[in-house]
Amino acid sequence: MDFALTEEQVAIFDMARAFGEEHIAPHAAQWERNGTIPRELWSEVGALGLGGIYVSEESGGSGLSRLDATLIFEALSMSCPSVASFLSIHNMCAKMLDTFGSDEVKTNFLTPAINMDLILSYCLTEPGSGSDAAALKTRAERTVEGYVLNGTKAFISGGGYSDAYVVMCRTSANVPKGISTVVVEKRHR
Repeated sequence: MDFALTEEQVAIFDMARAFGEEHIAPHAAQWERNGTIPRELWSEVGALGLGGIYVSEESGGSGLSRLDATLIFEALSMSCPSVASFLSIHNMCAKMLDTFGSDEVKTNFLTPAINMDLILSYCLTEPGSGSDAAALKTRAERTVEGYVLNGTKAFISGGGYSDAYVVMCRTSANVPKGISTVVVEKRHR
């Protein structure tokens, strides 16, 4: 079995590595001291097609494989692990919206997320259940105006920074199949 990377995979890695060396590495230490990543970086990342790495091409994404994504995250990590990690989370959320989102969700959230005009975070972890999805307690109840969410999330990468949050919540009985996902927009004040 041949485990060598294809020419395309080498080119993907080299592109991400070069981008990181030029646009991220010179600033990474300062960003770390400031405790934030400048929002302007994400539009540059989106222009490279990295806002929807494994989002289907039909939905406007790059349609790359998980291995391709791993190469991108590895290359970017050489310049700043925080940027690579956060981009990984954003892409996981984008893939969820691509796979499970309604047409309305895709229009309102996925399209701008692919361009990195909308930054996404994932909300699963809770104080009492950690990352055990089957044990989560946050509930979403349908009302005439949408959903009301009640519960507490913890350890949200990008909490307060992101524009929208992909929230795991319970919509029926306390069984694993009673878990749904709701996209919650950040309210700008």
